[in-house]
Amino acid sequence: MYHMDIKTIFVVGTAVLLMTLILLELLAPARAYQRTQKVNSYITNTLIFISNNIVTVALQVSAVFAIVLTWSSSADYFQSFPIWVQLVAGVLILDLSIWLWHRLNHIIPFLWIFHKCHHSETYLNASSALRFHIGELLLSVIWKAAVLITFGIPLWVFVISESLLTLFAMFHHANIELSSKVRKYVELLIITPYLHRVHHSDIRAEHDSNYGVIFSVWDRLFGTLKAVVPSRIGLQGVVDKNIFSFLIFPIKKK
Repeated sequence: MYHMDIKTIFVVGTAVLLMTLILLELLAPARAYQRTQKVNSYITNTLIFISNNIVTVALQVSAVFAIVLTWSSSADYFQSFPIWVQLVAGVLILDLSIWLWHRLNHIIPFLWIFHKCHHSETYLNASSALRFHIGELLLSVIWKAAVLITFGIPLWVFVISESLLTLFAMFHHANIELSSKVRKYVELLIITPYLHRVHHSDIRAEHDSNYGVIFSVWDRLFGTLKAVVPSRIGLQGVVDKNIFSFLIFPIKKK
């Protein structure tokens, strides 16, 4: 009998979910796209994911761990709560922190330089959840470490939260559609593909909304929720990108 650790289970589960979502969006897409757009997106996003993993994903997690372990207070008050409270409260706090970080990436020009790379996608699909510039991932290390240190959230909760964020991001980026009856109830709690699609509109008034990753409550609470169908996905004046044009996009002159 093989022993599968948590990391292995997550990697396998993520791969299965990603392939399932890709199959669904190819068989029953919510929006129609050209074949060339699909091929370019899947290839580019796969290469981005591989390069980010080689260069920064392992570094990102280890860097967060190193910073937190160095600067965390020895008085771990968060760990005085029951395990289930630590988990629920930790995931909620971290999801809210990612909502705020996401919004700051749209507000602060320096952060937008890197985050706009994610929005350069013209064919929104499950693999788009992997489409982040290395610069944004490295900057997020500081933010995540600061949140963990401030609230004293255990690192095991952080690992679970990061796993959930990845899975939900793949779900709400997928080019699939839930029925209006299902969405009516699901969207009261979580972000769906319908809600996230407007976040990738090429109209700024539309894409500056729906910042949530897991829960939709933050956008409802802070008045940033929009429920509209965008006419076009991507950024105005920006064409499809390959791995090379994607990486230099932040420093490329308009």
